[in-house]
Amino acid sequence: MDLRQLRHFVTLARTLNYRQAAEQLHMSQPPLSQSIRRLEDSLGVQLFQRDRRGTALTEAGLAALESAELALHHARQMQEVSRATAGGERGRLHIGFIGSATFSLIPRLVQAFRSEYPLIDLVLTESTTREICAQVASGDFDAGLLRYPVTQATDLSITPVEKDELVAVLPEGNPLLQRPALRLRDLADQPFINYRPSEVPGLHALVVLACQNAGFMPQVKQHAVQAQTLVSLVGAGLGVALVPAVVAKGSTPGVVFRALADTENLPSIGLALALNPQQSAAAGQRLRELLLQLQ
Repeated sequence: MDLRQLRHFVTLARTLNYRQAAEQLHMSQPPLSQSIRRLEDSLGVQLFQRDRRGTALTEAGLAALESAELALHHARQMQEVSRATAGGERGRLHIGFIGSATFSLIPRLVQAFRSEYPLIDLVLTESTTREICAQVASGDFDAGLLRYPVTQATDLSITPVEKDELVAVLPEGNPLLQRPALRLRDLADQPFINYRPSEVPGLHALVVLACQNAGFMPQVKQHAVQAQTLVSLVGAGLGVALVPAVVAKGSTPGVVFRALADTENLPSIGLALALNPQQSAAAGQRLRELLLQLQ
């Protein structure tokens, strides 16, 4: 038994006329008759009665019709699902993301992606840039939204998708906020809160580099992993920090975000999409195309 025989059986069962069924199947009557006989032989039952009055389903044929139609429906469904998945229009997409992507990029992305590709199930997992690179490389994540530039060596495809810049965050009441223009060098004597180098090496290195470009080494008193945690520690009065400007979109009492006047000392940063060129599914490429449209 095969799907071709099932199609022949269902078509004949619907028409109860060999000539009409053969026309619908774009074949001649003798091959159709042979196909039905082979199907009956394989099942060991008679599916049709043939006499002078015409063709009719037997009791066994009538009982088999519903199952045959269901089998053909599932076969068509399998074909549609597999083609849509291969084309990146259906399936499951597991995305790793860093916390600061939630301030702007993730809400815009999810809304646009669900509107454009409603049959793709998005699974989002928060992590760090280092861990996201490892998970995308291993195939545990289909894609990653991470901090750019990536300071570690990687064979992943990295596509910048959102520009950003470092800004200073100070506790309310800090005397430096009285200055009309704040320069990075003005923070030289302030206690710093920086990213933990073991877990967020990229941003940790970029903050140190920016301070070095301004002529000083930051006096780091505290470390944290998430940008919002750094901001909260600043609000607690433990020091100052440099964070991506997008973090200012969050609501944190007790702190003030300030752009820095000496932008020449600040490295270019942003968010990027990481894909594994060896494993990236079509849905990952759809994601990349949509992110570039959102810029």
